[in-house]
Amino acid sequence: MYHSASGDMIFFLAALLAGAAIAFLYDLIRISRRIVSVGTSAVGVQDIVFFVAAAMILFYAAYTKNSGEIRWQGFIGSILGAGLYAFLVRNRFVNLGTTFLKWLIKSALAVFKLIAFPVRILLRAIRKPVEIIAWYTGAGLKRAKRITKCGGARVRMRALSALSLLKKK
Repeated sequence: MYHSASGDMIFFLAALLAGAAIAFLYDLIRISRRIVSVGTSAVGVQDIVFFVAAAMILFYAAYTKNSGEIRWQGFIGSILGAGLYAFLVRNRFVNLGTTFLKWLIKSALAVFKLIAFPVRILLRAIRKPVEIIAWYTGAGLKRAKRITKCGGARVRMRALSALSLLKKK
């Protein structure tokens, strides 16, 4: 089969990009492992998913740019692309991504606390009326009395308990 030099260069560049994409994908997994520590079985599952994705990326690059032929320049280009990515970008991207995700998680928690604050005040405000109603009605609203007695701790659990109380009736 006749190949031109420009076709070979395009395939080599596609292999470089595929190698860099695979290294980028692995960096995403590294960032997730820095944020959340997982057990050995989850690491194994992540590695299997990574290898399947890497194989799909390499196959796609070979299929679209080289009609599915596997050639040495594809392997060399992929390894060189991953190496260039690792040398130029890897540590900066992982550190920046980890910092950004930690900031995003802290921001989401701060927003949740802002949203939960009025709920906590509302539960404190209705504590006495619920206790009075529960005392007069007996066993029917004892669970509601327990929900409001906690004060301000664990707003989410109290809200879920209150929702389940409302759904039962």
